[in-house]
Amino acid sequence: MSRGKNFIDRAVFKEILDQIDTVLGNKYQDIDTIYGDLSRYVVAIIASTPPQQLQEKYSKLGWEGAANVRAMHEAAKHWYKIYHPGRL
Repeated sequence: MSRGKNFIDRAVFKEILDQIDTVLGNKYQDIDTIYGDLSRYVVAIIASTPPQQLQEKYSKLGWEGAANVRAMHEAAKHWYKIYHPGRL
């Protein structure tokens, strides 16, 4: 399976979003806000999901091997500790 480009890479995200129209048929304008929303949402999902479930989802989606789910989970929780203490 091809790895492809990382969706989370800001330039890749912008490139993809530039190819999508809003409901009204316009181009998205506030890419930074959308990207920030994406970042917070991804961190929230990773931080609030146990590593075992993250690995199960990873495997279910067809990727082989073991993802570094513990590292992702701990980093996401740490982001919350730094930027939003008590929220998680």
